[in-house]
Amino acid sequence: MPSRSQVRSAARLYRAFREEPPRRARRVAVDVPRAVAVMGPCEFIGYVTTHGGKTSVYIHEFAAGSRPLMAAGAKRNQLILVGGRYRVTAHGIVDLDARGRPVRARHRYKVIDLDARK
Repeated sequence: MPSRSQVRSAARLYRAFREEPPRRARRVAVDVPRAVAVMGPCEFIGYVTTHGGKTSVYIHEFAAGSRPLMAAGAKRNQLILVGGRYRVTAHGIVDLDARGRPVRARHRYKVIDLDARK
C-alpha cells in the first residue's frame, strides 16, 4: 500500500502534467516479475493524454543514452520499461544525460498522421 506522501507526489505530478487536478485516486495492483525477457531498447513511446483541455497523441523519441530496455514478464499485462535516463515532468518525458541534465533526441523517425491526410 502506498504511503500518503507517495499518493500526494503522484497527485502533484498528475496535476502538473495534465494541467488539472486528479478526480480520484485509484489503487492499481502491480505484479512485478522477478525475471523478464528483454526485448530490446525502447526507441520511442506513444501515448494519448490531455493538456489544456485538448486531447492529443504524443510520441516521445528517446535520446541515444536515455533509452530504457523494453522487457516482458511471462504473465499477461507485464510490459515494462527498465532503466534508461529520463524523468517524467510537467512537460512530459525528459531525457537526461549521464550528469542528469536534460538532452534532446535526434529525430530518427517520421511520424505520419493518417487522419490529417483526408
